Amino acid sequence: MQRSHTQYTERNSLGLEGILELEMEVVSDYLHIGSGVYDIEIIKPLENIDQLVESALKGSIPNLNNYFSPVTHEMNKYLDKVIIPGSTIKGLVRTRLELSIRDACFIISRNANSSSSTYRRIFNNPRPRPTDRFPQRVCPVCDLLGNSGLASKVSFSDFVMTQGKIEYVNVNGQYYESSVKGSKFKGKVVYRSLKTIELGMLLYGFGLRVKDRKLEGKVMLIGRFKYSDRRFGRIRFSLLSPKQDYINALEDFMRTFRPFDYNEEW
Repeated sequence: MQRSHTQYTERNSLGLEGILELEMEVVSDYLHIGSGVYDIEIIKPLENIDQLVESALKGSIPNLNNYFSPVTHEMNKYLDKVIIPGSTIKGLVRTRLELSIRDACFIISRNANSSSSTYRRIFNNPRPRPTDRFPQRVCPVCDLLGNSGLASKVSFSDFVMTQGKIEYVNVNGQYYESSVKGSKFKGKVVYRSLKTIELGMLLYGFGLRVKDRKLEGKVMLIGRFKYSDRRFGRIRFSLLSPKQDYINALEDFMRTFRPFDYNEEW
């Protein structure tokens, strides 16, 4: 659904409002987006624990690998369904827009001392340093997605796995619960008070591009190991109900902002 108003003056004025229904497909072999929860099982009783502790106190660290299962890292779940949190999806969209729009803030962790060579090779952005103009100046991305003290015009639901299967993948001796290639997740994005150009910006952030007067999703990277293991981290978004208005909005955004684009197929 979508409602358009011809007048748009202030940030909270009426503009476009509606719901984007999206599908995210895993196009790499695996996708792992961790919940922060991991599992270890005892596979052999610790019958001689006193002896092990005494040995450790004397400086001889015992090998306990035979007593415990390998670490298993879990994905997020809600009501027994695998999900990708809406905050993760929003972070992906925001990061791509910050990298793509010349006049946007570009915020990275101030504690980061390095980044992967794969990341640097893909996102070869001409801006040499991070910038954060808020609150002195509101950049287009902050105006759309919010910032500290500034409400977002867009709300992201969790993306729920609706098709596919889960496998446990061994990476360096630890197991990662992962959705496999072809798995699909569905979610919704609710927007309000948008200009047409901001709707186009939102679509661009999801990797949607215009090809032969149709919207097609490009490959994007997300999740664990996306820059270190080519088996992981490639996804593609598509709209479940594409409309001509969306194409027009995306083209309007691209004409106005001339955004950078990146090939994330490394």
